Amino acid sequence: MRQQPSGECVAVRPILQGRAPWAGVVSLVAAFILLAGTATAAAPAPPTITEPSADGQLAHPADVHMEAGGFSDPDADTFACTDWEIRTADASEVVWRAPCKSGTLGVHIHLGDGTFVNDYSKRTELSFDSSYVLEVRVHDSAGEVSAWAARPFGTYPPSSPGGAIAWSPLEPGYVIDDVADGLQLPTNVAFVPQPGSGPADPIGYVTELYGRIKTITRDGSVSDYVSGLLNFNPTGDFPGSGAQGVTGIVVDPVSGDLFASMLYDSDPGPLDGPHYPKVVRFHSTDGGRTAATQTTILDMVGETQTFSHQISNLTIGPDEKLYVHMGDGFDPTKSTNLDSLRGKILRMNLDGTAAAGNPYYDDSDGITARDYVFASGLRNPFGGAWRAANGSHYEVENGPGVDRLARIPSGFDGTYDGTDASMQVGALYNWSPAHGPVNLAFVQPEAFGGSGFPLSQMDHAFVTESGPTYSAGPQTLGKRIVEFDPDPVTGEIGGHPHTLVEYTGTGRATAAGLAAGPGGLFFTELYEDHGTTAIDPGARLLRIRYGLPTRPVLRYTSPASPANDNMPRVMGTAQFGSTVRLYADPACHLLVASGTSEELRSSGIAVSVADNTSTDFYATDTVGGATSPCSLQPLTYLEDSPADVHGKGFNLAKAKRRCTRKFRGAARARCLKRARAKASAL
Repeated sequence: MRQQPSGECVAVRPILQGRAPWAGVVSLVAAFILLAGTATAAAPAPPTITEPSADGQLAHPADVHMEAGGFSDPDADTFACTDWEIRTADASEVVWRAPCKSGTLGVHIHLGDGTFVNDYSKRTELSFDSSYVLEVRVHDSAGEVSAWAARPFGTYPPSSPGGAIAWSPLEPGYVIDDVADGLQLPTNVAFVPQPGSGPADPIGYVTELYGRIKTITRDGSVSDYVSGLLNFNPTGDFPGSGAQGVTGIVVDPVSGDLFASMLYDSDPGPLDGPHYPKVVRFHSTDGGRTAATQTTILDMVGETQTFSHQISNLTIGPDEKLYVHMGDGFDPTKSTNLDSLRGKILRMNLDGTAAAGNPYYDDSDGITARDYVFASGLRNPFGGAWRAANGSHYEVENGPGVDRLARIPSGFDGTYDGTDASMQVGALYNWSPAHGPVNLAFVQPEAFGGSGFPLSQMDHAFVTESGPTYSAGPQTLGKRIVEFDPDPVTGEIGGHPHTLVEYTGTGRATAAGLAAGPGGLFFTELYEDHGTTAIDPGARLLRIRYGLPTRPVLRYTSPASPANDNMPRVMGTAQFGSTVRLYADPACHLLVASGTSEELRSSGIAVSVADNTSTDFYATDTVGGATSPCSLQPLTYLEDSPADVHGKGFNLAKAKRRCTRKFRGAARARCLKRARAKASAL
């Protein structure tokens, strides 16, 4: 299908007129010719809606994936653009539209790429638990417009609103550590196989979608390994055209060099050119802290890719070859076409040349796309990992409405043809409906000694499910990390997964990058949990660790001791995602207050104390059924009321006036609360 630039789609056909005696005959002949031409001209056929894939299919109200294709025109006119509309269930009102979209947006679009209108004009998502109709039509190059194709669909009911703790382990014995934060759209994480022992030595790297690679050192510091990797402005609608940039990363265990995958603009002028994928190798001269040089080892000119369905996962196999996952670029016909690199897993040498031994390798006629192909017939294979137990490569892949987990031998053909049915080919497991699996990791003794996990979980596969894009709160269809056990008879990975960790907060964070590393299984949040937009910095790198929660550390009170305040707030640090309990004795028996680790870190946990008393506070924290030992050092708070407060009495009205005069907002509310508490105590 050849696509033309979008524009006004209007055909003007002039009417001939004349005044000579024979003009009537000429006019009749001309009219006959014109009418004959008009009769043979025809509008294109309505497009075929492939996503939502069936009438009544449910979607998240903030993340409706819409796909339509199959352009057909009886006049052999070419495709110009697509009109997309979402209407109310009775089709009486348009609530969202995206008129005359061309390029990738002509066949695949998200809510962020259009505009909410009419009664929905101030909204950014559809309503929960509601019915709608998607209508799609196409324009051809002659300005003719097809009839509307329609697909009724619904939205899910609202999920649990969530609570104060963002991430919760569901399997006993696990806790979550906050390793790093301040990240912007972190897509993948990779670890140094043999890191140095110094506090400033790099232990791993994180790719940020919008053009950076971050270095993580042993002491938890985060810095730029390299920045400015994109030659185009990646920011756009999210979900939608803003989901493109730097994705995969792997560390060469021999040289310490990094390999990263990304898109680039083939013509970075005032008008963007097509975006093509490439693989870049980085070399460091300062122990892996920063990149000194970068070399493009494979530039895939002509393999147009855009948001989401782009180049992604990178791994180095046991054969010391580089494996590169390629999305189909929203063109299913490329997946099984061996003359295209899209919809494939590629195998190459570390210098970017095609590896001999590939299933279609034949250098007698020169090197072409098929010489690189290791596996084909894939749609969007975001995640991949090597299993040491059998030396095999596995992948997780997003489909239109069904996702796939598969083992990938040489020559594998997933047969993807644009349908959910083809996503079942070769699958060890299918997510139906889709959960958005984006990364895969094995916990195994060969990598970091099993990352501190128990022996019963060695050789298990773990998958991040991203769920509906930028959705708030817990989600039924994702925002978790699931675990696959080997079959006790065949040894193959499969069966129904069970949840290791899931999102239980109220924000928009979701699980994305995943890798087994030192002391645990590491994952990235794709979004800042409580940011204003999807692209705000603030996402975290977290570690799932098997073991007890760390002891809390109580650092200070607000206000600082001593103070004339009966409701101070205790500040400190505790195990990420834990419930914190404060006690007034060193054995942690006399409970005085409780809260969350986030409250302890940010706003503090309020405690009540009597006038002119000195109190030593201690704490424990709990994750699941596991509780830490009592904190070691007491935090002492001295309540220091004026000596004559009881003689003169406490003037509550005067205290309220002081609060109103001195404070505003939340600070004023806290002051008034303290005043009332003191009045009650007296």
